[in-house]
Amino acid sequence: MLQNNQKEMKLRIAVSLTVIILLFVHHSTAQIRLPAIIKDSMILQRDAKITIWGWSSPKEKILLKFKKRTYSATADPNGTWKIILPPTPAGGPYLLEFSGKNKITLREILFGDVWFCSGQSNMVHQLNIHDVRYAKEIAEANDPQIRQFWIPTLTNLQGPQNDLRTGYWKAAVGEDVRPFSAVAYFFAKKLFEKYHVPVGIINASVGGTPIEAWTSEEGLKDFSSLTATIEKNKDTAYINSFNRLPPANAGKNC
Repeated sequence: MLQNNQKEMKLRIAVSLTVIILLFVHHSTAQIRLPAIIKDSMILQRDAKITIWGWSSPKEKILLKFKKRTYSATADPNGTWKIILPPTPAGGPYLLEFSGKNKITLREILFGDVWFCSGQSNMVHQLNIHDVRYAKEIAEANDPQIRQFWIPTLTNLQGPQNDLRTGYWKAAVGEDVRPFSAVAYFFAKKLFEKYHVPVGIINASVGGTPIEAWTSEEGLKDFSSLTATIEKNKDTAYINSFNRLPPANAGKNC
């Protein structure tokens, strides 16, 4: 009995040491990471302070080189950092060069006007869906200073997330214009033709969604039935119970 207890104690100590070592290695080797929306070819808002953020090892010093100037930040204990760039006139392209334990260089960055385009089906509808009606526009698309970042349709019932799984900025050139929201594209094209300033589109639209789906939890606090549903949906066991339901005709003879 004593020998078994000693063996169990040694095993626990070994497991604990392994976890500590793995955590130490993770924190000591974590590299600079940027959110999905901060990518090559992005368009940033002109004439306004811009917050650039990301993750790294805790307390790591991050340097960002932009237009021959270097900006710095130190990550907090959770490994989160942010750097604020000064207002920049419309123009580009520029480089953003990050350095810490690793280096990241973002290319073809423009400054212009950035618009958040959201809604249901009317905003979702892509040029590709209407490629007969807009065949000429697709064939002649050559607007490198009009760019879209498409937010993929994702859900999370636990609360807001700090990043997306994936995402890319695409210019309205050639076949890359097909995934553009038709409404957002023609809106951006009108603006560019009038002001000759780069236009960025952040498209977060999902067909058939009710207004409640776009409202924050704080915004729904006065609606008791909705807040009750929100709390229920945060219960992982409750949500998973639907995934384990048998088919309606399971066990029945055909």
